[in-house]
Amino acid sequence: MRKMILEKKKFILVGMALLMPLVFASVAILISCGGGGGGGSSGDATTGTVRTYITDPPLCKEPNGTLQHVYVTITRVTAHKSSDVGPDDNGWVDLVDLQANPKQIDLLSLDNDQCLLIGELGSTTGIPAGKYQQIRLYLLSNDAPVGPTNDACDGHGFNCVVDGGEIHTLNLSSQSQTGLKIPPGQIAGGGLIVEAGQVVDLAIDFDACSSIVLQGNGEYRLKPTLRAGEISVINNIVLGRVVEVINTIKYPIPNAYVFIENDEDEDGIDRVIAQSFTDADGRFAFCNLPAGNYDVVVAATNEKTYNATVTLAVPLGVDMGDIPLVPEVGGPATIRGIVTTKTGTTPTPADVEVVALQAVNNALKVTIPLFGIQTSFVKITTATAPISGGTCPSQTDCEKYNLVVPVSNPQVGTFNGPGYAPFGSGGVKYVVNARAFELDSTDPFCGLSSEITTLDITVTSNTPVDAPPINFVCP
Repeated sequence: MRKMILEKKKFILVGMALLMPLVFASVAILISCGGGGGGGSSGDATTGTVRTYITDPPLCKEPNGTLQHVYVTITRVTAHKSSDVGPDDNGWVDLVDLQANPKQIDLLSLDNDQCLLIGELGSTTGIPAGKYQQIRLYLLSNDAPVGPTNDACDGHGFNCVVDGGEIHTLNLSSQSQTGLKIPPGQIAGGGLIVEAGQVVDLAIDFDACSSIVLQGNGEYRLKPTLRAGEISVINNIVLGRVVEVINTIKYPIPNAYVFIENDEDEDGIDRVIAQSFTDADGRFAFCNLPAGNYDVVVAATNEKTYNATVTLAVPLGVDMGDIPLVPEVGGPATIRGIVTTKTGTTPTPADVEVVALQAVNNALKVTIPLFGIQTSFVKITTATAPISGGTCPSQTDCEKYNLVVPVSNPQVGTFNGPGYAPFGSGGVKYVVNARAFELDSTDPFCGLSSEITTLDITVTSNTPVDAPPINFVCP
């Protein structure tokens, strides 16, 4: 039964790790994000205290993905009241200063089954009161002469990935040295509000699964995706349970993919804001989401493969209740293709995000969870590492992609609506969408925001579908 969450739950703090892990994971239905924010007093009439935590829903952790660990070493977290100042401008304040004792954490350290904080990244008093609209998180360079005690990366820098039991250095972009920026649009409520004499709890969500880029040369690189929010904002949570209904009996579906999406583009595409997976009881929760309504997209492939279920117009502060998935026959399917980038006739490296979309009405397309390759949607193109089984087209950098998707059209419903119904008939239609970015940057590649290839196809599990090439060309 769907119901509004009206009761303010208690903020639960469990344990303290010395170095790692310091993660809170999303949730069982009985435990919510509560708040110490505003609950205590600290400082004087003009300053307050900020306690900072870090979390990550480990969607790409085994068995959903191949990663066992993602270690990052944090040196500093800063904040500014202006949304557009640079990292070297005046006015930044330290929320956490670990430069003398960097802290290494495992972003995939906990199962994603509850909304708990396991320890503080740091606590600082004397923070001037006001609204902070920009946050920056700094990581220790892999080439630093000294790192954390008991370094888990074991000679592979101080930031690393463990995949298949092997440790790989996590290469950092230049952004890590100027601070990984969290702008107001990625902060719940548009900013962190520090009140004089009060304590506020801040959670930084480090989306490791969307931040890890597997490069063509087999190395790993960090292209960070972060958001933040005040933990005391209880209404900024969405809960639910994913089930299969058999003869009126509801069976929970564990390890189902859950996407929180909204239409942030003018092209009518729902982009992923946050992602998670369900626990053993089929439950999920998202905390500290920015204000607004969202669309929730769910799919799964366990012993069975299930097509996507889309719930539109989900407000914050709700328990969605049971979300049904329908098992498929013959899925999943594979869409494969190639992306190229160049400037004139010169091959040009870029980061490219490739996603699979399905229509849910005449104007909106939602991003569908991909099965088996959830480490990251982002590929790096480079002429120095030709695609496997061939070479890049002349005068381009390139990369192949494979999108493993449900073999059915989605079923769609609206929150508090009459229920779910299949959308679309006949062939299963997918849209492949790619966005290219300047290497190591969030800036669009040559000012090109996206390129869309529309595929009207009937996908099958045993016959991969070849998509037309997607080509990004700078003038």
